Amino acid sequence: MAVARRAGLTEQLEELRLAVGEACARAVRRCAEADCDEPVTMLVDDTGPGLVVQVTDAAKTSAGPEPVVLSLLEGLADHLEVRPHQGISGAQVRLEWWPSIPPHGATAPAPRDPAS
Repeated sequence: MAVARRAGLTEQLEELRLAVGEACARAVRRCAEADCDEPVTMLVDDTGPGLVVQVTDAAKTSAGPEPVVLSLLEGLADHLEVRPHQGISGAQVRLEWWPSIPPHGATAPAPRDPAS
């Protein structure tokens, strides 16, 4: 949680903790169902602004219906993206949080380019 504090997310710590735990549990569950022996990986990027967490699994199956967990993640993060993992089979959940609500008249930061 020190990374979240450094990124200016002190008011969102519980939401962040819950979302990251759910994303990791989803990846582990997908691997267990697909009999995958590759590790689940998590990448944390706090280079700012805000925080990006990517949770990747190597399950060789397509994601089944997951409306509850994906709705939960969407409600907890400022931005959610679920996509196939590039280069290997599997999926990646990308969660983003931004430090604060922009001042009146300003616009929220745009989601970061996943290639950067």
